[in-house]
Amino acid sequence: MTTTINVLKLGGGAGVDAAPVLRNLAARVRAGERWALVHGASDAANRLAEQAGHPVRTLTGPGGHTSRYTDAAMIDLYCMAAASVNQQIAATLAGLGVAAVGLAGPNVIAAERHTAIRAVRHGRTVIVRDDYSGTITGIDAALLRALLDAGRVPVVAPVALGTQGERLNIDGDLAAATAARALGAETLVILSNVPGLLRDVTDPDSLVRFIGAADLDAYEPLAQGRMKKKLMAARESGIDRVILAGTGGDEPLNAALSGGGTHIVREVRYAERSA
Repeated sequence: MTTTINVLKLGGGAGVDAAPVLRNLAARVRAGERWALVHGASDAANRLAEQAGHPVRTLTGPGGHTSRYTDAAMIDLYCMAAASVNQQIAATLAGLGVAAVGLAGPNVIAAERHTAIRAVRHGRTVIVRDDYSGTITGIDAALLRALLDAGRVPVVAPVALGTQGERLNIDGDLAAATAARALGAETLVILSNVPGLLRDVTDPDSLVRFIGAADLDAYEPLAQGRMKKKLMAARESGIDRVILAGTGGDEPLNAALSGGGTHIVREVRYAERSA
């Protein structure tokens, strides 16, 4: 079995087809690769909130970054949704012959709660103080590494433990970046419902194929919506290769690793710059 570790972030947004991703991942793990998986839960949380009659709201910061508004009622719904997705993924991998360990509790990731969030509402900046989201401060890398060393695939939910023992909603892309950095991963693959960074969001053929990590600032203006957090995750991971790609096709993980999507790398060869 290889000693190299890779991290996969499987998006939780609407339109993400997890089945081919998990089949693809399972095949690579059975072949001897070591992968940790971090997943999202946004669509599942939205659907559960709708069923509960709780409106889904978002916060948009002055810089354009968006996040879920997680009040006291929503954190309960969010954690339930995240746990359900976590169990589904772990069960699917087990059915594919992979020993997966679901980590849906908040004690794997540590975070500091946002007690005063600056958000823009109706053109005005307001301060939000009742949100249960947080900034990631650490991850239990020893636990993840122990599971990987035992031939297990850790499956991590995007829920963290705050300094006061509260459950916090955290960004899954940043959680995956934190895991990749802590584990010294070779590659972080972020698969979602978009094919990568696009120069024109209405044109899938405008995909940016390669970005040097040192050039990320120049590409930031192209990022819209959730893509802003994915570029932030690429920057914060600090590893040699981050891939942003979609979940389409029969083998989306293989396609991403073979050159699909947007590759953010520490060194970009001349041929890649001109591609």
